[in-house]
Amino acid sequence: MSDFIIKSPEEQTDLFGHDQAQKTLLDLWNNKHLAGSWLFCGPKGIGKATLAYRLARFILAQPAQNEINLFGAEERPVSLAISEQNPVFKSVEQRMNPGLRVVECALKEDEVKNRQSLIDAGKPLDPGIERKRKRFDEIRIADIREAEAFLHLTAGANGWRVMIIDAADDMNVNAANALLKSLEEPPPKTVIILISHQPGKLLPTIRSRCRKLLLKPIKNSELRDILQVKIQNLSDQDCQALTLLSEGSPGKAVSLYEQNGCAIFKQMLALFSDFPKISVPTLYDFTEKSLKDKNVMKMAQTLLLQWLSRVCIYFQKNEYSEIFPSEKQLMQKVLTSLDPLRLMEIINEIQKTFADTDLDQKQVFANAFLTLQREAISG
Repeated sequence: MSDFIIKSPEEQTDLFGHDQAQKTLLDLWNNKHLAGSWLFCGPKGIGKATLAYRLARFILAQPAQNEINLFGAEERPVSLAISEQNPVFKSVEQRMNPGLRVVECALKEDEVKNRQSLIDAGKPLDPGIERKRKRFDEIRIADIREAEAFLHLTAGANGWRVMIIDAADDMNVNAANALLKSLEEPPPKTVIILISHQPGKLLPTIRSRCRKLLLKPIKNSELRDILQVKIQNLSDQDCQALTLLSEGSPGKAVSLYEQNGCAIFKQMLALFSDFPKISVPTLYDFTEKSLKDKNVMKMAQTLLLQWLSRVCIYFQKNEYSEIFPSEKQLMQKVLTSLDPLRLMEIINEIQKTFADTDLDQKQVFANAFLTLQREAISG
């Protein structure tokens, strides 16, 4: 792999494929209609959080009204981008700007202590380690109440506040209900941004109180260009695979690359080479050697479900772009052995077992292949 640096959303200087969304927000700012509650929604990894931090930096970097009056007429900004040299950029990147509050699943107590000990010792925080710290599984009511107190504190230098909830999908019911009043009546010069990957699962009362900004997956041609520029020495085949597997999501493409997703996907497809026969020793060898890390396991589960869904789509449309050479032959082997309607049912069954975190995930993954084999042979 090349020395590709994975940046978190608050560190990103670039935002790809969402020019219209940026223009919408900029026009609202210039017409003084931006304040209030927003719901940024769309598939995971397409840039919602990156846009949220970009907007936060932009808002917090704008001059205060008294500075505008002192130095002349107000200039209308032409872009949401601000220079990396602007002090606001660094303060937002480090989440230390007094005008910004980020709400997410809180760190576990031992992680908080460990992190604070590093800060007290004057040691720098490693972004890679910070991303992997253990967190609670949901945003709790205490997290929301603590954040709401921020809305009533003295604002930053220019009088504006920005609160980002990433992701709103993680709020439990009590936390969501506790947020309703602030969403409906936020303080003046306040922007509240809820990031949601699945807005349909949010409470209707949450959705109705926010203006909605839908971000769509970016085009394959644009994503391919981004990957070729950002990742050195990326082969054409892997670039094609990352582009198609990520489904218009730069974040998903980066995650796949970081976790060696192309190689994992190739190994997984190889298990179907003699379908309906599946080599059980090879299957278990793959799960034991390649899927040790829980995040890689989760990625592999997602890739399997994604590929089986592609098989169903291929049956319906009989057209698609191959991720890797010979993929078409593998799809035909599966469709020759399994009824497509039954395959869709099996996909749903596998998805439910993958979601059960109490089960041994290695065995669950192996069982998915064994279920496909059993159904193909018995059918």
